[in-house]
Amino acid sequence: MARRSPAAVRAALPRRLRPGVKLPVVDGLSARAVNEIQVLERSESLPPGSVARALADWRHAVHSDARHLLDEAVRHGCPCCDPTEARGVLELALTKLGPRSRRALSAKVEPLDEAFRRRTIHDPQTPPDWPWWRRRA
Repeated sequence: MARRSPAAVRAALPRRLRPGVKLPVVDGLSARAVNEIQVLERSESLPPGSVARALADWRHAVHSDARHLLDEAVRHGCPCCDPTEARGVLELALTKLGPRSRRALSAKVEPLDEAFRRRTIHDPQTPPDWPWWRRRA
């Protein structure tokens, strides 16, 4: 029977934070959903609290001035600096979470998506393989 190496066992352990440091969590989610998100962040090699930060960033991007949002996306030119990149992290979480946690997180994300759709229009010149939020202008 094969054994996991000590390094593999240590890598699977939860990361310890310094005393007094709190991870950002999505407000209004159950403890079960928050725990599932933390497990997902560890398994996908995301920084701790990245889903909560992505939700806050997506909220900020949706409610910011549309001209500013598009200027930022064009100026940076790379996906990691794009203000809508946060939506990609949320999409990853929505596809990987279990059904109950997905519904809870989706209830937070869907109103923001709807507001983003209302404030933007479809750009037919973008590649069709891009996610829907990147194909909006």
